[in-house]
Amino acid sequence: MQRLHALKLIAGGLVAAATALGTGASLAQTRATGDGGTVRIMISPAGTMGIAPAVIKKYELDKKHGFNLEVVSYSDQKSATAAIQSRSAEMVVFDWLATARLRASGTPVVGIAPFLTYVNSVIVPRDSKLNTLADLKGKRVGVAHKTGFDWVIMQAAAEKLNKMDLGRDVEVREGAVPLLRGLMEKGDLDATQMWNSLAPEMLASGKYRTMVTIRELTQQMGLPTVPFLMFSMREDYAKQNPGNARAFVAAYREAADILMKNEEVWLEHGARLKLSPESLAFFKEQVRRDLLKSFTPDMSKGLTETLGAINAVAADVVGLGQMPAGLLTLEYQ
Repeated sequence: MQRLHALKLIAGGLVAAATALGTGASLAQTRATGDGGTVRIMISPAGTMGIAPAVIKKYELDKKHGFNLEVVSYSDQKSATAAIQSRSAEMVVFDWLATARLRASGTPVVGIAPFLTYVNSVIVPRDSKLNTLADLKGKRVGVAHKTGFDWVIMQAAAEKLNKMDLGRDVEVREGAVPLLRGLMEKGDLDATQMWNSLAPEMLASGKYRTMVTIRELTQQMGLPTVPFLMFSMREDYAKQNPGNARAFVAAYREAADILMKNEEVWLEHGARLKLSPESLAFFKEQVRRDLLKSFTPDMSKGLTETLGAINAVAADVVGLGQMPAGLLTLEYQ
């Protein structure tokens, strides 16, 4: 009986070992692994979107997951769009509205991973008495793009929260964001939209403060948290190379973890963006607060709801009647 009991224990151990080996093999087979090819990603070097790709390259997370990430800078959205349309690049980082417009116009890109939720803000002089959108009436306000999301969500928020037509009630001055910063410093603007990569230097100077963030405006309107910037891939490429799509998402998630925990890596980003130590502290805190690692099933619904809110006040500017189907996918997560 003792011998029989011993044999059963041995057999059970062999089964357990085989099961463990099988599980390990299964995990190895399902681990995100690319095909060794190059994935070209278009980013704007002036902003925040280059941070995660830089971390992927620094720590060779692309090689770890079996592909080569090539970072290509674009000067404006038109040049990035042209690269995607000509298949000179496989991926691009755009905000969700620009991505949706691109997909709706017949260029099938699909979001495979989020990056940041709403990160930009409205900046005013530190001693300004402006505290809400309603206070902007009759004031000179700088905007980066009249067709961009930040401006149209400000209009939607002003209408919903203050019953105010912001486009009519303020003096809008449109220009490149560095120019808007210069106009603020000259005293030619009362308030301005500001990118999150430039706002920290202004805040750290002590001469300016944040009147409101774009994220706060969406929250005040009751809109859900959604990705503002996201990593989008040509849909044909993703379908033909699903391993590379999954490998990129895996590499990005690891990069996001590094950004959340590693302090040293931020010094390099601060140097690239020419941020002082004081402004880098602002910048790091904000990015960590707004970083997203994964799409959730309800984000597509949230984007549709947000599109409805901005179309209610600026449909002619938004130029997108409805959300194109399949803008985001959870397939590669």
